[in-house]
Amino acid sequence: MRAPSEKNLIQTFGLTRDEAKMIRKLAKAADDGEALEELVNEGGLPQTERWVRQMHSDPYNSRMWRISVALAGIAEVLGPHGAFGVEALGPDSNDYQHGPIYEYVNMGDTYATTLIYRRATDNLFISNYGDIVEKARW
Repeated sequence: MRAPSEKNLIQTFGLTRDEAKMIRKLAKAADDGEALEELVNEGGLPQTERWVRQMHSDPYNSRMWRISVALAGIAEVLGPHGAFGVEALGPDSNDYQHGPIYEYVNMGDTYATTLIYRRATDNLFISNYGDIVEKARW
């Protein structure tokens, strides 16, 4: 998935360079199960690693689940900066193969600046989910 630049991540969220690099690495690794697994297991992401170990199947073999794992890792990196996990955004769907239209890192408020993933464009961007909901025509 594409992600904002290190510079934008640092300026927007007050991250360290290492934190911004980790977010970009996780986003890139969503396309490569082996790289993502290595980052989660060796990248200092104990919450994400614990969550993956509790799964009944291997999430690294599925594109949809790799995205979910990468986003969980990104939320863990943003945790000290106010993140509360990852949430789905968009209408409910019976399409369990592809996941929700949007997923975002919950920063505690509808209009708080956050990272939002748009599945259709495979893009992680900086915004707030309140603006998306206001403009949505699901």
